[in-house]
Amino acid sequence: MNKYETLKADMTKALKDGDKERRLTLADIVATIDKTSTSGKTRLEITDALVDEVLIKYQKTIQEMIDTCPAERTDLLEKYQAEMEVVKLYAPQLMTNRGEIERTINDILNGEVPLTKANRGSIMKLITPYFKGKADMKIVSQVVSEMLV
Repeated sequence: MNKYETLKADMTKALKDGDKERRLTLADIVATIDKTSTSGKTRLEITDALVDEVLIKYQKTIQEMIDTCPAERTDLLEKYQAEMEVVKLYAPQLMTNRGEIERTINDILNGEVPLTKANRGSIMKLITPYFKGKADMKIVSQVVSEMLV
């Protein structure tokens, strides 16, 4: 059973269990995956990689909503946090440890590209394929900036 089928099965289970919030969150995720797979002129196959990509974007959106929620709206904040708990069960965990990211960057570059500000674009071009979907790219970009001379 792939991740998409697991999400749909868990959505059905939440419906049967009467867990409305969980079902709504899973239904929204499934709908987002469906929409992503049909956007454009061609229909994309729903693979685990596509599901992971959608889940990462969905998780970032929920985190943004949590971060920007007014303090007086505790009802909304609780709703967003409950959604985030559901999303975290399914979304791949991104690498966020700065030390680990820096070591990985050094391993990828292997001293072949000088760590200068002039080479930032080349460095990002080399490391992005490795980190995409595995690490928070905002943190990766910050680490690269700190490493540059």
